[in-house]
Amino acid sequence: MAAAVVAGVTPAPAQSEATAPLRIMPVGDSITMGIGSATMSSYRIDLQNRLAAAGLNVDFVGSQSDGAPATADLDHEGHSGWTIAKIAGQVNDWLAISRPDAVLLQIGTNDMRTAAGSVGATDRLSALIDQISTAAPAADIFVAKITGTKSAGAGAQQKRTDAFNAKVPGIVAGKGARVHLVDQSTVKGIDIRDGLHPNDFGYTKMSWNWFQAMAPVYGFSTANPKPGNPYLATHAKFCHLVDADPGPGWTAYFDCRWYTKNQVARTTHGRTSKVWTWQTKRTVTRTRTVKVNGHYEKRAVTVSTWVSFDPNRHDR
Repeated sequence: MAAAVVAGVTPAPAQSEATAPLRIMPVGDSITMGIGSATMSSYRIDLQNRLAAAGLNVDFVGSQSDGAPATADLDHEGHSGWTIAKIAGQVNDWLAISRPDAVLLQIGTNDMRTAAGSVGATDRLSALIDQISTAAPAADIFVAKITGTKSAGAGAQQKRTDAFNAKVPGIVAGKGARVHLVDQSTVKGIDIRDGLHPNDFGYTKMSWNWFQAMAPVYGFSTANPKPGNPYLATHAKFCHLVDADPGPGWTAYFDCRWYTKNQVARTTHGRTSKVWTWQTKRTVTRTRTVKVNGHYEKRAVTVSTWVSFDPNRHDR
């Protein structure tokens, strides 16, 4: 579920040109960098647009620059393939140079890629939060429960991710008033472009989750957000990396199509109920009984029908 709208939050005060902007440092791995996004923008540009619409003057900071358009604020500290330990080895230098007022910390996905890497990951995350707090004591630190995998409820990495995320709230709760929890764990399944990286709709959800967590800290309203809440969308475009190779010259193949959220019947433990699920129109082969020359026979026919999202599907 999306984070609840913060009740009773007053709009952010107007900031004059002379007011120093809020310096925000996104920190993490390839997800913060933006792999999976068509423009490599990650959640960053959408979040900037939301904060600007809410009345905040912000400056994203960091030694890296990715995304589009080039006129946007593209700075960040997202590093592909990095683990919690690698971030800890560099973060003090980044903090000293960029002097952020806010740190958006999403890290741990690469630790979860192997069973050995996941061992002690929450302890390393706790130590990293302490390290950032010591190096930048005036900064607010927003710590994410990390995004999931395309398989959502299955697979070894998703199970390790779920176990990691279950411990993050307790870690954050013990770190003081300047450390805040952000739940990004709802970004998974259809929101994931390949095995691990969100597609653009998934990144929009991430932006929304950061935005909601920042609202009570910086005193702006989320009552009428612009853009709107992506969790309420009933029609959206999702891109997924698939295995099929359409021909010479292609190094990757993306299936990008529109999905609609429909109610479908689902039977669990002998009980049938209606649930909402993302579906798309696909051409499928069905066996039909047809009348031919006065008699009936079974034939394969192609029909267009609603098909629910399947993370294991590897063709159009």
